[in-house]
Amino acid sequence: MFFDSLASFPNRRAPAIHLAHMSDPHLPPPHIPWTSFFNKRLLSRTLWRSKRRHILRPDITHQLVEDIASHKEIRAVLISGDITNFGTKEEYKQAATWLKGLPVSPVIVPGNHDFMAPIAHKHSLAQWEEWSDKTFPFVRFFGKVAVIGLNSALPTLPFTAYGLINKKQRNNLARLLAELGKEGYCRVVMLHHPPRKGLLPYRKSLINTSRLSKILRTYGAELVLHGHSHDATLTTVEGTDIPLLGVSAAAMDSHIISRKASWNHLSFTPHTKGWHIAVQRIDATGHVFAQMEWDSSSSLRPVNVHS
Repeated sequence: MFFDSLASFPNRRAPAIHLAHMSDPHLPPPHIPWTSFFNKRLLSRTLWRSKRRHILRPDITHQLVEDIASHKEIRAVLISGDITNFGTKEEYKQAATWLKGLPVSPVIVPGNHDFMAPIAHKHSLAQWEEWSDKTFPFVRFFGKVAVIGLNSALPTLPFTAYGLINKKQRNNLARLLAELGKEGYCRVVMLHHPPRKGLLPYRKSLINTSRLSKILRTYGAELVLHGHSHDATLTTVEGTDIPLLGVSAAAMDSHIISRKASWNHLSFTPHTKGWHIAVQRIDATGHVFAQMEWDSSSSLRPVNVHS
């Protein structure tokens, strides 16, 4: 059984649980030896120097994090990958320092940039276990909200950035979803690559979307969070009615509202038939540019959407 020692079984008069969701901060890299770039990272470094460093700005990420911290009701910030740019051991170490310094406790999963090339576990995810776990999937509890982290990231060939949820993760996810569902938890699944075709080209997609979707459709989940697309979207997991929520890159300097740096303010409130879920999309200046809400027991119907 999986439980939060501080939570009782579903109390339908319980107050809302508030969490933040952000993604893709792409922290500026520290000094990295040239030997780390004798692989796919060299192409990414070229793109970083020519373009990405000008539109992925750390000052915007800092402003966004400060805005999250101003919301004192937030219990944790969920970060859905791409904390680094090239996935080197120097960046993992720098990112660990950044994560420790965040004003709100983080929960993280890796992204494709965090696994751009093969890297030893001790130099990579072992550095971040405090905010994820030794293996995936893992669970973090916030009252009766259970956040389940998946790892869809793996090294791929140049010009590709696809993801995969392997069989072991899928089997363990099925078990978690089933048991947590029986115990009345609101199940929030987080991964980097969105499990839906069409949000990204195939070379950047979750290539076994159908297998993950089948598990989610069979065992259920109340919400799935993703990053990777650098786009603020609300759709559904392919082949299901489960809401699929994306967010723009936390460092992104853009005039396009859906791609401008933002974060999702998530509120989960229990009710007699499930969970009421509310989302506010907030940019780095604190401006709320969209609001959506729905009940987990009904089809996804965002309301009160505005810009």
